[in-house]
Order: sequence, then C-alpha cells, then structure tokens
Amino acid sequence: MLKVFLISALLLLTSQAAKYQRTVKYDNEILIRCPTGVEGMKEFLQRDDVDVWRVTPDGLADIRINKNLIQGTDIILKQCTTIADVEELVQQFENMTASVRLHGQAQQEWHEEYHRYDEIYDWYKELAEQCGERCQFNSSIGGSLEGRVMPAFHVGSPAVGKIYFQCQIHAREWISGATCMYIADSLTNNPEGLDMISKVLDDVEFIFVPLVNPDGYEYTWTGDRLWRKNRRENSGSACIGVDLNRNYNDHWNEGGSSSNPCSETYHGVSAASEPETQNTQSYFKTNGPIIGAIDWHSYSQLILRPYGWTNQDSPDETQLKEIGDEMSEKIKAVFGETYTSQKSIGLYPTSGTASDWFYGEDATSTNGAYRAAGYTVELRDTGSYGFLLPPEQIIPTGMENLAAVLEFAQRLIDDPIPNPNNSHKK
Repeated sequence: MLKVFLISALLLLTSQAAKYQRTVKYDNEILIRCPTGVEGMKEFLQRDDVDVWRVTPDGLADIRINKNLIQGTDIILKQCTTIADVEELVQQFENMTASVRLHGQAQQEWHEEYHRYDEIYDWYKELAEQCGERCQFNSSIGGSLEGRVMPAFHVGSPAVGKIYFQCQIHAREWISGATCMYIADSLTNNPEGLDMISKVLDDVEFIFVPLVNPDGYEYTWTGDRLWRKNRRENSGSACIGVDLNRNYNDHWNEGGSSSNPCSETYHGVSAASEPETQNTQSYFKTNGPIIGAIDWHSYSQLILRPYGWTNQDSPDETQLKEIGDEMSEKIKAVFGETYTSQKSIGLYPTSGTASDWFYGEDATSTNGAYRAAGYTVELRDTGSYGFLLPPEQIIPTGMENLAAVLEFAQRLIDDPIPNPNNSHKK
C-alpha cells in the first residue's frame, strides 16, 4: 500500500470539509447509446449541440444530449437507447466521493479519493521534497488563463532520454490526474520494491505535467462537473472554452474539431492559441531528448497511436503498434481489463491533438536524436461510470497502468525511434 501524504493540518481540514459547489444542473439531459454505423449517424456525431462522451471500437457511441433535441430526430428515436439520466448520475457520484472525503485523509490513503487543484499542487511539491536529489519540482511551467500555475515533476536519470506525461487536459476526466499521481508516487517510492522500476529510473527521467487544464479542472468542482474545455472567453460568443486537445500545432483544424465556440471540440482561433497549450509545447521542447510521451485521458480503455488526422500509417507504425499491443497485454495481466490498442483515427478523425504533436514535426524539430513515441491512453472504464468513475477504482487503474508504463519505458530504452532529421543516437 502506498504511503499517506499529510501535507498540513489545513489541508486535512479542507479535505474533510470540502463539499461540492456545483452550480450547473443537468435536469433535462440524458445519456444515450447509439450504433455509429447507421445512415446519418456520422453526421449526427459532428453536431455542435451534442456531447460525444466516447466512441467504441465495436461501433457504439455514448452521447449526452438535451431531451428536447431528440424530439423529431428520427435517427435518434429509432436507433438509440436511453441509458441514464445525467443529473442522477452526477448526484450519485458526488454523494459517493463526498462521503469518501469526509472520512478524513488520516483514515485512508491519498490515492483512495480525488483531490482539488491546490491539493494536487502541494502533493507533488512534497513528493519531490521527500524524494531528494533524484527528483525535481518545477513550481510553474507557465500560467493558465485565470492565473493558476502549471507545475511539473521530474524523477529519474536521463541516461538515454526522457519520458513525458501530461494529465488532466480535459477537465472532467478526473481519473487522468489521479492515475498520474499514482504512477508518480510508485516510481518515486517503489513501495513494492520492483527491480524494473529501479532499472528504468537508471535510464530515463519521467516528466509529469499534472494539471494541463487547471482552470477547467477546478471549475468541475465548483461549477460544472462535466466541463471539458479550458475557460477561454471567446470573442463574439457567449460560449466559454477551447478544447485544448484540438489546439496543438500539428495539423490544426484539419478535421475532427470545430470552429464553433459552443462545440465541445472547439479548436480555438489558431494553433496553440491557448496559454496552456503554449506552456506544454514549450516545456516539452526545452526538455529533450524525449523518447516517449503519453497524454492521459478517460474513458474507454484504449491505447491510441498516431495518427488522428489521416488514415495514412505513420513512418513507425510497426514499432508503435508493437508498443501499444504490449502495453495492452501488461495491463490485462494485472486485473484482466482489456485496453484496445489501435490507431487514433480508427475511432474518429481528430486534429491538433497532443499525442500527434508529440510525434509530429514541430516537436521533433527540437528533440535531438529521437522522435517521441506519442500516445493517448484512455483509462477506465468502458461505460458503466464513464467520467464519473468511483474513487475505489483509482488504485486499480493506477496499478494496471503502472505496468503499462514500465513496459512503455523499457521498450523505448531498448529501441528509441530515431529522429529522421537527426538520426545520430546518443
């Protein structure tokens, strides 16, 4: 079991007293499940007034929608099934997680509950202080739109290269940040005494950017639990936010995103228009050589490799597929969970995404001898809870993905992908 982090008496009181302050209600919203292969569904999923929660490899889509919108929409009425009342789902999650927090930090492990922005920031800072010279805490790689700092945490030795993880880019995907904390804790403290952790840390340095979307994440605690984007006030529109995972400088606005500020996939006014995107791109570029990178998401249990913007195979498709497939096998060996390994575009088109940027030309241009193997990992679950994953699943999700991370790192230590513009290896 991982150690309990008691940051301060004030933090303990905050944790015990924290209650949801959500102002947004979902009384008229439902979650429906639709087959994606029927005529007209592809176009329906691109509508800006629906919120697509996930698309499965076997051809189903979970969609959050206002009840009024389905009236007269024949394709929905005939082909889709209502599976949940959204307000009821969120209330159940809030009651469950609030109950866990009110038990008090001293009675449980850190990783048995979700935490707010300030708590996460302080936790990484203390983790680095306890770790010593092998770790580094960067208090800020830059600020968000609302002025929150974005920290970074490093652990290991970059003898071969570095591995970069970023977390919580989509605000509502709480398990993303929680899983990154579990992995960072395990790498730093190695509670099980795993030889592989010690071996990997002799060769690579892990970099965590744990709060890519701090404003949006905090807003999911105080305003809208299902908020996805950052908190940009868009000129000429009453709709807030840019989807940071459509804002990266890699084939920006080439499909799978929207020019409508009201859309959940609004890509912004230009590539890397958002400070959160700028900060992460800059930090990645100044910390090379990076041999591998993962953007952590939920949900659907997927390991997605380039590309999202084209059906064309990447130059390293064979190697990237092998890595993804092996990660999937390592995950399954822990608790039997299946994470499907596939190309991103196998689900639906996307452009301007972080994982394609990690692997793409802009990032590669400053990455020395290597091209970073870039992935998106979609964490638990496969639709029973979705974005509202119970706290009891944090540790199991962390454990299975730690196994995948160790496999990911070792494969890239043994065989990093050469930079086509600078193939000289260290």
